[in-house]
Amino acid sequence: MTRIVTNEKEYKADASEAVRLAGYLLQGDKGYLDYVLELNRLGNKLVGEVWDTYFHVFGVLASDTDHLPTQKVRPHCSSSMLEKSDKELKSIIKFYKTDVTRACHGILSKYQNV
Repeated sequence: MTRIVTNEKEYKADASEAVRLAGYLLQGDKGYLDYVLELNRLGNKLVGEVWDTYFHVFGVLASDTDHLPTQKVRPHCSSSMLEKSDKELKSIIKFYKTDVTRACHGILSKYQNV
C-alpha cells in the first residue's frame, strides 16, 4: 500500500481525521452517510485507490449510496424522499455493518499513532 500524501503535516491531519470518523462509526449510525463518504475521500488521499485497503468498504458504500442525500442536501428534499432514503440507508447499514466495523478497527489500528 503506497502512501499518497507526501506532506507530513497533511498526512497526519488526514490520518487523525480518519481515526476520528472511524471512531464515530463504531459508536453508532448517526451521520453514517457523511462519515462513510468522508472516509472514502480520506482513503483516496492516504492510500490512493481504496481497493484492497481498510478503506475499500467505504469506496463500495460511496458507490452504492451516491443517490442518497447527505446532511447538506437533506433540507432540500421532500419528506417522502427522506423517508424512502432513510429506509434504504438503514438496510445498507445493516448489510455492511460487519465490513464497516472491521474496516474501522483496521483504520484505528493503523493510523491512531500517526
